[in-house]
Amino acid sequence: MSGVDIFTGEYLSKIFYFCLKKTGNEQDAAELAGDISLQVVQALSKGTEPDQFDVWLWAVVRNRWARWAAKRYYHAPDQVDIEECEQLLASEQCLEEEYIQSQDLMRIRRELAFVRSDYRQILVAHYFEEMSVSEISRRFGIPIGTVKTQLQNSRRILKEGMNMARQFGTRSFQPEQIDFSSSGAQPSGLPFSAVQRKLPINILCEANNNPSTIEELSMELGVSMPYMEEEVNLLEKAELLRKLDGGKYLTNFFISPRECQNEIIELSCQFAENHYADIWSLAGRTLSATREQGVQVGAVSELDAQAYLAFHIEQQLEETMLPSGTYVKFNRRDGGNWGFIGKEQGATCRLPYASFNNSLAQKRACPSVRWDGFQRYDAAYGKRPYREDVPDAVCLDILKMLANGYDPQNFSDTEKQLLDSLLKDGFCVKTPEGEIRIAALIFCQDAAQKCRDYYSSLPEYQRLQEDMGRYMQAAREIIARYSIPFLKEDFEYYVGMSLELRPLLAMLWKNSGLYSGGNAQFMAFYC
Repeated sequence: MSGVDIFTGEYLSKIFYFCLKKTGNEQDAAELAGDISLQVVQALSKGTEPDQFDVWLWAVVRNRWARWAAKRYYHAPDQVDIEECEQLLASEQCLEEEYIQSQDLMRIRRELAFVRSDYRQILVAHYFEEMSVSEISRRFGIPIGTVKTQLQNSRRILKEGMNMARQFGTRSFQPEQIDFSSSGAQPSGLPFSAVQRKLPINILCEANNNPSTIEELSMELGVSMPYMEEEVNLLEKAELLRKLDGGKYLTNFFISPRECQNEIIELSCQFAENHYADIWSLAGRTLSATREQGVQVGAVSELDAQAYLAFHIEQQLEETMLPSGTYVKFNRRDGGNWGFIGKEQGATCRLPYASFNNSLAQKRACPSVRWDGFQRYDAAYGKRPYREDVPDAVCLDILKMLANGYDPQNFSDTEKQLLDSLLKDGFCVKTPEGEIRIAALIFCQDAAQKCRDYYSSLPEYQRLQEDMGRYMQAAREIIARYSIPFLKEDFEYYVGMSLELRPLLAMLWKNSGLYSGGNAQFMAFYC
């Protein structure tokens, strides 16, 4: 780097600050700073190569300031003796030294923000709290020799850092935005409770497939290490960061880049366009055939019942291509079995989405009685048929009694109160004839299995399975190009969580008139 580059890059603002303090106004400061800069640049351009650039530069500054002061105060610019300005120069030199000291202190404080915790605590204790080596030894329970060694090492690190032109990364001013999805039980609120702020999200983004030290994370995000250490510790406890050898950290789950999502979406679009009508037709044929085998439509429309079955068939096609237990395979420290995936925002799709999902939580874990269904998370879409997502747990038995033909007239007072609650919330409806019906597709006893046995035996379903297999293999190949190698044990989970068929199928059914979309939810009751 040339002397001119050093001067313009590191000293211009300091010199203007000095001139402003000496002259008292911006106009005179700009004039004086311009005169000084001209002298310095001319000298450097003529080949001046000072051994001590800082000393030489401030000598030039003092000289030009003396001439400016003499001109202002004595009106004899051509007969100036610098010694005559000794009193003025003394105050100037104090200001210069004060300024340099303040800059050094700022650099020291800056570097302390990026020194690791064990070194930092000793530096702060020694230089800011003025503790002796023996006092530091007693406070931290460290041998005196170790304190001396760490002080020596930390001073070296501090000095090296002060000579560095540190630059914060892009994420310090332009944080990334990520969408998250999860599966499984989450008793402590993790993982979502850990990613509600920009800072932890962008720590995870920076460490995604990029092993990083706390210092590197601090520089990228522009956050001092004491605060970064705490954030990293919390993310590691939440199992979202993994600590590696050498003090580096790596994001412990897959964050899908938008490029990966775009490839998966295009693949899904092709499959959806080719097969949405086949799945819909298969659902309608299954519904007609299995009503005689115990499947009840209840109080929902035929279209809602067919839509539920169509989603169920699509889900079965996906799940048969994935290992059993893919979505709940994890054993978490908080007692849950949740999995987690992140997706960069900004992915695009040439087909519109209808965000249907079957993530409605059951209020009672019972394999023989459950309320299942699909919901679109868009309040503008149709009329919401139920006040809550699922019935209260105590109401599930009432629904089972109704599904099995039990006469509500014989209910106890408590059971009648629960029935009133189900009617109020929309899970049951009363017909004009006074009959009470469940507002869902109903599978009693082995009706659900008969339904699956029926459609899985059809040649149409088997052809769909073959095409789904090819779709899944292509999806695996796409994700393999973007995924993190050490997450290979969870690879199938990230494949399953990356698929985009259901929202595309829903919109294609609606746009093609196969499903009117009159309800935001369509449900099934299993008993």
